[in-house]
Amino acid sequence: MGLAYNPKNRANDFQVQYVVKTTGDQWFNVTTGYGDNANSGTSAQRVVQNDILAGDTADGSPAAAELVAS
Repeated sequence: MGLAYNPKNRANDFQVQYVVKTTGDQWFNVTTGYGDNANSGTSAQRVVQNDILAGDTADGSPAAAELVAS
């Protein structure tokens, strides 16, 4: 069975930037395993979960990053 989408095959220069108000804000609503709603867990735990869900490129570098709005 083939894969329709394999995030491990992303180009190494691929990166999505999520615009946030301040450094350390979560990029998008996510549940963390610390509860069943988007506000469960600490802010840091939610940002880590955002990074895990965004995934990595083929060489293992993060595929997403925050960009603080100015």
